[in-house]
Amino acid sequence: MYFNKPDRLMTYPTTRVCAIIDERNSASQALDALIKSGTKEEDIEILYGREGIDLLDPKENSHGFFAKIAQKFQSFGDIGKTLMRIYEAALRRGGYVFVVPSYNENDKDLIRRSLDIGKAREINYFSTWFVESM
Repeated sequence: MYFNKPDRLMTYPTTRVCAIIDERNSASQALDALIKSGTKEEDIEILYGREGIDLLDPKENSHGFFAKIAQKFQSFGDIGKTLMRIYEAALRRGGYVFVVPSYNENDKDLIRRSLDIGKAREINYFSTWFVESM
């Protein structure tokens, strides 16, 4: 599991599920469920606090995790900026942003169910060409 690791979060989150979990206990429950479902602990990335906000790059200096999303989706409108603002706001309120790899539909389903245990919201799957709201 990685908390606020910039070297792991500087590219577009292709084949990743991103979600917000608002409370620490719920985040812990989701993390436990993810690991029990077969997700490798070292593959789970979690953003939290001021460092997490800095990694999102809310000022759009073109080097943060979600700045990459905003750049990638410029031709699709404001989806990148909208997602960035949603995730940033959650971090400002003390929430956690989970980023979990998902390579097939079965992975997505297991991840979704695990995140549901933690009362996750704003769950999105990022493919190469689109974002799927889960």
